[in-house]
Amino acid sequence: MPTPRTARPANRPSRRHEILAAAIELLAVQPPDEIAVSDIAAQASMTPAAFYYHFSSKDEILDEIVTAFAGDWGSTIGDLLADLDSPGQLADFMDTVLTWVDERERAATVYFVTSIGATSTCEAVRKRTRDDLTKKATKAFTVMSPDKDKVEIAVAGFALIALLESVARARLELDPSYRTLGPMRFRAHAAALAEHLIR
Repeated sequence: MPTPRTARPANRPSRRHEILAAAIELLAVQPPDEIAVSDIAAQASMTPAAFYYHFSSKDEILDEIVTAFAGDWGSTIGDLLADLDSPGQLADFMDTVLTWVDERERAATVYFVTSIGATSTCEAVRKRTRDDLTKKATKAFTVMSPDKDKVEIAVAGFALIALLESVARARLELDPSYRTLGPMRFRAHAAALAEHLIR
């Protein structure tokens, strides 16, 4: 009696995640305009046709990477801000944020460095995320210093989010301030700046 043949799946499994991972690897070291779809496909060990089966363009994949990172960044920072209730916690907060960025170095580099100005969607996502986090930072500072002037608190909230983005970018680009200070002193200075915003 012949053995029955096992049924094949109707569709091949998606390789979308492999393409995203390959794109992140390339985009973390080169700006988008220096990378072609064929480069991403080669990095993912597939043909450009396979890329186009999953994504319509390089911009689409870039927008998806930035949107996904923005969601993680926004929810992580939002949760950390919600736990703050005194200025003394800002040093640990900054340290936690920079550790989180370090652990996601490639995707963070795409978000904070190489994708800047690449597409209007990327910029809209970044702005929406920044605005949302500014509101959460302002709320956290209001809890920490309820007697402070509301305008001053709002400016401090905006400044904290701008500081987070700046220190993340400085760390990822290994800019002169980061290289001169070294990781520990850089973190200490970032924490001191954050604390100064609410003193």
